[in-house]
Amino acid sequence: MSAFAMPRPFAHVSVFTCLLVNTTVSSLIVAVVSVACLQRVADEHPRRYLSKTLFDHVASSMSPEELRREEIDGNRFEVYPLDQLPRRSDLPVEDFIQAIADDPDGVATAMYGDHYIAATIHDGYLIVLPRFGRMLSAQARVLIAVVVVTIVLVTALNYLTIRWLTSPFSVFKSVTRNVDDNNLSYRVPIERTYGEFRDLAQHFNGMLQRIDHVATARRNMLLAIPHELRTPLARLKVRKDLIADADVRADIAGDIQTLEDLLNVILESERLQTNEGKVNRTAFVLGDVVRNVLCSIGERRREIAVKDRLRGKLAFADAFLIQLLVTNLVTNALRYGRKQPITITLSEDAASPGTLLLRVSDRGVGIPADQIPMMTEPFWRQDESRQRMSGGYGLGLYLCKRIVTSHDGILEIDSTVGEGTSVTAHLPRALREAAERPLP
Repeated sequence: MSAFAMPRPFAHVSVFTCLLVNTTVSSLIVAVVSVACLQRVADEHPRRYLSKTLFDHVASSMSPEELRREEIDGNRFEVYPLDQLPRRSDLPVEDFIQAIADDPDGVATAMYGDHYIAATIHDGYLIVLPRFGRMLSAQARVLIAVVVVTIVLVTALNYLTIRWLTSPFSVFKSVTRNVDDNNLSYRVPIERTYGEFRDLAQHFNGMLQRIDHVATARRNMLLAIPHELRTPLARLKVRKDLIADADVRADIAGDIQTLEDLLNVILESERLQTNEGKVNRTAFVLGDVVRNVLCSIGERRREIAVKDRLRGKLAFADAFLIQLLVTNLVTNALRYGRKQPITITLSEDAASPGTLLLRVSDRGVGIPADQIPMMTEPFWRQDESRQRMSGGYGLGLYLCKRIVTSHDGILEIDSTVGEGTSVTAHLPRALREAAERPLP
């Protein structure tokens, strides 16, 4: 059993029940402690009344000389004739006399510092016990501290308990992160769940298994199609040379080349997705790669401007894949750019030194905001009629994303309908590592 595995008795207990029990128990603990402390405060009144009664009994049953010798809790009684009252700052005589007159029991008590003073008048004498007991406020501070400590401890216990009860959320978070990274083989550990979480985990694992099966079948099919079509394409190449009409032969050759390009894109995309296509990193001048791509375009290269801000820094990446990336981004820009100027920008990310930024911007038709997240999905067609007219198959940006991801990077698409599109490839560590490596 793992460190976070749920005990067997709790495996099928409802989440609602667990949280309800935890809340009820913690509330009861705080309530019991608070009531006990309030009871302690409430008990202070009868104790004070009893103290007054006992004080009055002692004062009335002893003579002044006996009282002066009497000691209570280390404090002696002070006895003063009413005609010889002292004048002391620590003994407010006048206030005591007034309080004794106002008190129905004829006994006055007052707070002084951190203790009480009691006084009464008997047989012409003012009898004072200058110090006894503790103020209620001092006891109240202790009781308040007990309540506060109890609340803190209960809160800490609640935190730990609720964190333990909701720990399956972190398990599902880990699973969804793996799924988001295309790791469909990851499963929710059933032993780390309970109650409704366990039912959800079982259904979620079943769903992942079915999705994984479908994805595996799709991947195997896409990897098999290019290989299966190679032989028929080879036969077509031979047979088209037997056609006498040069124009027809050229059209067939163009169709065959288009089909081969499509198959190569599918094969390379799936290899990158399944990590079968290894990234062969080498040091190279990125500007040279861009120029090679532009040379292969022909006359339309005049529509493209290159801004190289790398200041001679070398790129360290897979040169073949980067060339394929630039080719697809430029082809898309030419296809949907409405023959407006296109800009290729090569720079280093100022916020992340060593990160290569490769941006291709056009002033074309643009992409609706709700369509941008789907543009990197395979065979996605934003506009069926436009795609057919332009010759797109919905694989260009899909391959671009796979290439960037294989370099641990991010492909960012920023577009506005009618204003154009900017696609930026963020390739981390591509420049920092390359700066230390000479050209091969």
